[in-house]
Amino acid sequence: MLDTVLHYIHKNFDQELSLDILAEQANYSPFHFHRLFKEQTGEAPKQYILRLRLEKACKELIFYPHKSIYEIAMDCGFSSASVFARAFRRRYQINAEQYREAELQKLTHNTTTVSLSSDQLEIIRMERFVIAYEIALLDTEENIMQAFQNIYQWAEARDLTDRYPYFYGVFLDSPVTTKMKQCRYLAGIRVYPSENIRFTEKMMALGGAKHAQIQITGGMSEVVNYALHFKKQWIAQSGYEIIPESIGFEAFSQLDLNLPYASHNRKICIAVQPK
Repeated sequence: MLDTVLHYIHKNFDQELSLDILAEQANYSPFHFHRLFKEQTGEAPKQYILRLRLEKACKELIFYPHKSIYEIAMDCGFSSASVFARAFRRRYQINAEQYREAELQKLTHNTTTVSLSSDQLEIIRMERFVIAYEIALLDTEENIMQAFQNIYQWAEARDLTDRYPYFYGVFLDSPVTTKMKQCRYLAGIRVYPSENIRFTEKMMALGGAKHAQIQITGGMSEVVNYALHFKKQWIAQSGYEIIPESIGFEAFSQLDLNLPYASHNRKICIAVQPK
């Protein structure tokens, strides 16, 4: 039940997501759905969605400093700027502009010890492709590898991938604005679906633009450090900017499902365009 609803929330994040709509996706009555959702996530559906929207807004306040607060509020699914302002202050005890200023100063300080070598980063155009994915939470790196195992078995059983599959990990949340145990990660496998495929609820497209690719090995802390350095320092000194609303992901050169997540070589991929 939960996976179906989480997929639906991910796909329709900026739309109306009432209790009735979500309960219908799970084929439960609103009463039973509310109870089961809270049991499994620790949050009521309304609280869960509000948190996701506020945390996405925080991420945009930091990484898109020239984007207006009104635009951010609308893009994150709030009905008006005033509704957003009240919800933001209630959760963070300051307004969005104050939050942006404080976090930008903090990030500038925190990323100064990280550097990228010239052979560690390249700009490459990535063609559009499709992945099937399993949602995992980043409370442990074991969760990530289990999700990759699950989606590999799912895709293989349906003849949606080839003998030597490509694996990708998509970051829906940032540990900068979301507790690590609540950060959502999509463990994905490249698929080649037929036209009449019936599993589009757990598929998404990636690529289709130029991407900065950062070569790394290590755990989630390394991913966060290099991504922050790129977004707050490297990009400012380049002729590029991050494409708004794009989603960062990592591409694995080879994924051994029996090895720890941190042992794998991979590339962090961030969509960019000329300034």
